Amino acid sequence: WGWAFAAQWRCWTISNKYPALGVLLALSISAVGGDYSNLEEEDKVMSCAACGIAEDDDIELKTCTACKSVRYCSVTCQKEHRSKHKRACKKRAAELRDEILFKQPESSHLGDCPICCLPLPIDHTKSNMMPCCSKIICAGCEYANFVREQEAGLKHTCPFCRHPMAKSEEEANRTNVKRAESSNDPAAIHRMGARCYNEGDYESAFEYFYKAAGLGSVTGHYMLSTMYRNGPGGIKKDKKKELYHLEEASIGGHPTARNNLGCVEEENGRLDRAAKHWIIATKLGDDIALSSLGVRYTRGLVEKDDYASALRGHQAAVDATESPQRDEGEAYFKLGRDLIALGYGEKN
Repeated sequence: WGWAFAAQWRCWTISNKYPALGVLLALSISAVGGDYSNLEEEDKVMSCAACGIAEDDDIELKTCTACKSVRYCSVTCQKEHRSKHKRACKKRAAELRDEILFKQPESSHLGDCPICCLPLPIDHTKSNMMPCCSKIICAGCEYANFVREQEAGLKHTCPFCRHPMAKSEEEANRTNVKRAESSNDPAAIHRMGARCYNEGDYESAFEYFYKAAGLGSVTGHYMLSTMYRNGPGGIKKDKKKELYHLEEASIGGHPTARNNLGCVEEENGRLDRAAKHWIIATKLGDDIALSSLGVRYTRGLVEKDDYASALRGHQAAVDATESPQRDEGEAYFKLGRDLIALGYGEKN
């Protein structure tokens, strides 16, 4: 209010001294309805929220990292203003977090196949991560590369980087370890964690997942959330950390993490937030989230328009991952897995 009064006072004094200019100012004020709220907000951003000093060449204001809505000239001013700002800061920080959390990702955490550039299916049996370059290749491109090599009598190499493929699981593991140590690759580090987890070495797995998550691995965040929830191998359970890593994985486009986050919200009685998470996961092509959403729709907990939109989004996500080449590759590799399961041939 004080800022608006000061502006009006200046306009009055100018009008008395320069009548013609006063008319223009009056027209300008009437055009915006005399609303100075935007000016007040700008004034807050351009000055220290505690002492009111304005930013200039000698004074650089620092923005509050939590709410992004106020600035301070020093740490001292920030500490002094903390008691007055705490409630508004916490509220605005939560709003900003939700804006990021409930934004629909363009694709899943897997992204696109680097060869055909089509979105990768979230079904892990339809793609394969190369231990040499950590690239995830769809079944269609891997099959096309295999056919090309067979027809030309070439050695089996990675479809992406052309590195000779490992002849055994042990060799693939050594290649993965070498890449993780030499290039600090989050995907390779996560794969080492997954191997430790499957072998029951949960302490080492936790360390690998934590490092991978710190380097930007979405699946690293997801695995940390499961370990904080279940507490395997003496890992201390922590609901707060579980929720944090679920949110980070969900923001990164992990559909299973998003579905689990919906279940957590439902457990806490926040059904509106749970439905939003399931809708987002469904639009990423997740079948489990689609089933969860369908059950809640039949109970009247989800609006018809929201459910219909999620169904359309699910179908569009699935269609985007399909191609004739992928159909051939998926059928070929499925046949191979079935034969191995029946005892025909050996698993490489």
